[in-house]
Amino acid sequence: MSEELPRRAQRQVYAFIDTNIFLDFYRQSSEATLRLLERLKPVKDRIICTYQVEMEFLKNRQTVLLEAIREMKPPGHCSPPALFADSKTSKSLRKTIRKVNDKSDLIRQRAIQLLERPTRDPVYQVLETIFQSTSSHVLTRDMPERTAIKRRAWRRFALGYPPRKASDTSAGDALNWEWIIHCASQLQGRLVIVSRDGDYGVCVDKRYFLNDQLRHEFRQRVGRKSVMYTHKLSDALKQLAVSVPDEEVEAEAKALKQPEKVPDSTRELYAILESLSQEVNERKP
Repeated sequence: MSEELPRRAQRQVYAFIDTNIFLDFYRQSSEATLRLLERLKPVKDRIICTYQVEMEFLKNRQTVLLEAIREMKPPGHCSPPALFADSKTSKSLRKTIRKVNDKSDLIRQRAIQLLERPTRDPVYQVLETIFQSTSSHVLTRDMPERTAIKRRAWRRFALGYPPRKASDTSAGDALNWEWIIHCASQLQGRLVIVSRDGDYGVCVDKRYFLNDQLRHEFRQRVGRKSVMYTHKLSDALKQLAVSVPDEEVEAEAKALKQPEKVPDSTRELYAILESLSQEVNERKP
């Protein structure tokens, strides 16, 4: 029995999820990708987090949300030549434009509501349960460990240690990493780091490699514990023993490769415009 408990504890997994992963939920157009966020709920007590991640999310949420809305531009007004004003294609074109404009207005109104009342935002709701967790591996401003973590973060930032971008003017990434090291040395189990920032590591042929300096430092300060780096939240969920349908895995992979930003109604409009163009060409002498 005394040997069984350590083995069970060792199978425990904890995940650190960088802010960019959370903000990307506002950029995705696939509902399957958004469902990955819901799958965090059952394992929220095994998410390593900091008040820095919370601050960055709250700081950038409005900007990213507005950017996502602006990318879906309504077609506005489009008038075919008078010669084709009574054609079936022209009537369908005007009808589709009205439909797209109406839907765009509805989305903008909903976005305004989310800006006015963040608690109605499904992304915000899930993340609040993580940020407000009382777990010892969620760093808050009133925890006594905060002072030592900040001091070490500023030192590594001044020395230029990763994770750090060349343009960084704050030690936010350094603070997150120092807390990751602290938690990894205290918790029994494996660690997964989910980030799409290049300063954590690289991706080659669908394989992810933690930055050499970070891996070396992790071994020196934590020991031989397993640490995994990935761009995909679905990878982390699988490590956390959460069942993720293939549909959601594929949707996330597709979003990382080339995000789909053209809504169905806009594609329909393009098809009608192409049909109208063909009709114009057919009527040419």
